[in-house]
Amino acid sequence: MLCILFILIFGASIISPLDPVEQNAAERLQKPSLEHPLGTDRFGRDILTRTLYGGQNTLISSVVALSVALLIGLFVGLVAGLFHGTLLDAVLMRIIDVLLAFPFMVLAMIVAGLFGTSLFHLLIVVAAVWWVSFARLARSIALQVKSETSFAAAQILGASHLTLILKELLPKAAGPVLVFATFELGTLILSISALSFLGLGSQPPSPEWGSMLADGRDHFMQTPHILLGPSLFVILTVLAFNLIGEGLRDRLDPYEKFE
Repeated sequence: MLCILFILIFGASIISPLDPVEQNAAERLQKPSLEHPLGTDRFGRDILTRTLYGGQNTLISSVVALSVALLIGLFVGLVAGLFHGTLLDAVLMRIIDVLLAFPFMVLAMIVAGLFGTSLFHLLIVVAAVWWVSFARLARSIALQVKSETSFAAAQILGASHLTLILKELLPKAAGPVLVFATFELGTLILSISALSFLGLGSQPPSPEWGSMLADGRDHFMQTPHILLGPSLFVILTVLAFNLIGEGLRDRLDPYEKFE
């Protein structure tokens, strides 16, 4: 399912030769046809073309933001776990607690009010907040690994802190964090689309699934098909990532292998 979606989205220039931002008032709000399989919006733009190009913006921004958050969270969590019980661990955990208690949507609105609404600012907010869940997971795994004999042996042999993180903690944390990241990617796509729907993300005329839903809601009763494209692609993409997460969890969980 995900491969098909990727082929459609990133092969948009081959599948549809139409311009996603070019307006044509003579063809506004047309119903689905052979020329426009999903119809046109209020500016006469092909909905299928905008949905495919909008998927590029949504997926690329989601993957980039999640990758940055994953790297930050993994590093902070492993460091906090390695130095468990120290002042550094206490400071990092208090920062994580504060960010977890602060609503993500409220922070996005504050940043939008201070610096303006754009997809770049939205990605900064995501990277600044989304890492805390990865950090907590990585820290809990690090604490478990520290009780293993292999970690104690590495310490006795004089391994440096960096070696302990890269050789002992990171390999054990990579699998669970990867599974969690797959589930989080689906959630992140929904969050970015929701914020774009509220006008805090990608701005017109750039296509993006959330902004397309916001743009077509006023014409939903007249032309309900106008919301079909972005809605369907959001649902299928999130479902695909969740199914992949389930599969990775079953594959990487040692307890699942014996069931």
